[in-house]
Amino acid sequence: MSRVVFYHKKFKVLQIGKSSYVVVRKNTTNYSQHSHLSSLNGAIRLIKLLEKGKLPHSDYLRESARRLLKDQEYTKLKSIPS
Repeated sequence: MSRVVFYHKKFKVLQIGKSSYVVVRKNTTNYSQHSHLSSLNGAIRLIKLLEKGKLPHSDYLRESARRLLKDQEYTKLKSIPS
């Protein structure tokens, strides 16, 4: 069983266990655009980066971004300078 724990513009975060979260696009029926994360804080930070048009450093979070966004949205993301 899951419950919504956070909403932000195009995304929502579902808690699916004690410390397991799924970020999904709102208004989709099949959850094909989703990503699993281990912390609510990490899920929220990922959403906020994507909303600012920034690409995360981590390979895992880059893949999460690719799964959450449409192809043209993903290609518009800017890398964060190190």
